[in-house]
Amino acid sequence: MTGRPPGPAAADDLERTRLLGLAADALKRGALPEAEQASRLVLARVPDHPDALNLLGLAVLGRNRGAEAVEVLTKAAGRAPKSAMIRCNLAFACRSAGRLEDAVREARRALRLDPNLTAALTVLGTSLADLDRPAEALEPLRKALDRSPGLGRVLLALAKSLRALGRDDEARERYEEAVAANPGFGDAWVGLGWLHVGQRRYEEAASCFKAGLVAKRSSRWWPGGGTPPAPPGPPLPINAPKLAHDVEQLAFLVAEGLLPSDFAETAAAYGSFKHEIERIHGEAATVALAANELGALADSYARVVHWRETPAHAAAVLSEGWDRREVERRYEVPPGICWVDGLLTPAALEDLRRFCLESTIWNDVGHNFQEDATRHAYLGTYAGDGFCCPLLFQIAEDLTRALPAIFKDHRLQQMWAYKYEPRLEGIGIHGDNAAVNVNFWLTPDEANLNPETGGLVLYPIEAPAAWDFDDYNKDRKKIRRFLDGSGVKPVNVPYRQNRAVIFNSDLFHATAPLDFKPGYENRRINVTMLFGKRHG
Repeated sequence: MTGRPPGPAAADDLERTRLLGLAADALKRGALPEAEQASRLVLARVPDHPDALNLLGLAVLGRNRGAEAVEVLTKAAGRAPKSAMIRCNLAFACRSAGRLEDAVREARRALRLDPNLTAALTVLGTSLADLDRPAEALEPLRKALDRSPGLGRVLLALAKSLRALGRDDEARERYEEAVAANPGFGDAWVGLGWLHVGQRRYEEAASCFKAGLVAKRSSRWWPGGGTPPAPPGPPLPINAPKLAHDVEQLAFLVAEGLLPSDFAETAAAYGSFKHEIERIHGEAATVALAANELGALADSYARVVHWRETPAHAAAVLSEGWDRREVERRYEVPPGICWVDGLLTPAALEDLRRFCLESTIWNDVGHNFQEDATRHAYLGTYAGDGFCCPLLFQIAEDLTRALPAIFKDHRLQQMWAYKYEPRLEGIGIHGDNAAVNVNFWLTPDEANLNPETGGLVLYPIEAPAAWDFDDYNKDRKKIRRFLDGSGVKPVNVPYRQNRAVIFNSDLFHATAPLDFKPGYENRRINVTMLFGKRHG
């Protein structure tokens, strides 16, 4: 006797089960397009299926579509209100999309459903740490470690929280535990590096930052010595301005004899890829691509193929051509703005400029475009991602010693550099989370076609004390309303090579409009260093 074939309803159930299994397996293998397709096939049959929504949310999240993932997983959580894991996945999506307060709320909801869910404890603790609420972060982070010892991200967040609470010895133990468990954990090396900076151990800091860079950005060409390349990470952001810069930089490095001649072919591949990105996505689009989608660029894009060793100088790096006491007196006049011409010695200036020209560390494309449709192309590099040579730490330390009335006991908190396209409006009005800003410029004056602009515009009024970081750093409309209502007149500091602007970090500021000559060596380069904490 043979069994009857399943009826239509049973066949539909079998097909849904098969597709859900395919989606789950594809997620485990990292085949995100396949997981997304299988999930959508289920949802075409049952639009509110919670498991399919959950798998789809995770698939699009893995493809760097954070806002869409939050929307899909919110719907999944609504269809399965008792699922702690779906609620936890929603918390993770909120965190990945930068919605940290929402991540905290959703993680707490997940923990009400399952108090022992390690993933929810992890999202809660790491999000609280990133919100600068270290005392609240300690308990969920420690609980997560109790349930799953050695979790790298949890150790990192715990170390960060302990450091924020002034418990440096405990923080150092956690950082060292993280890198001992995983020597390739770049972010833990960077965290340990910043701890050393805070204690003025700059040699140790430089070593840790470089170890982090090797872990995150190594390539077949750097650092050499048998070091394996960093493994492929999540999809990488890519756009036309970044590719245009890289074409110029690779050609420059080949011409200088710093890269093999076959890199001329690599530069040409970057140019072709740029045209393809513009053709498909438009000139202003930033897209995320996995390593296997980069083709000929995969071995070099967003990796260090050349890094200029730039040690500290045996001699002084601040020039003697400016009056320290006069600078301090000018800064003491509220609200705290002064500038210095000829900041660095010629040797230090040239060394730092060469470091910026030669090192392939310009990987932050997240700030390339403002809210409007105008093209605003500039690339960033940060201390934790390559902008970390010993000479920079020497400059920072020498500044604090030369100007004690300004820097007091404020320690270096962050540093970065931006490199710009020749003509654009530059960075919009914003404030920074620090006590003192130092901003100085490296590109020769001959590159600047308009000597009356190209520098920094400062607004001599402090951001309201109650505003949080998003208010004074990102909410341009709110900032503009505040400034328009204040009636203050902006202070224009024109661009000059080796000019440093030192100012109260509570002041709103913006990059003045730029009009520089075309050409790689003419790109405007500015260096920013932040000291101390806001109101700290």
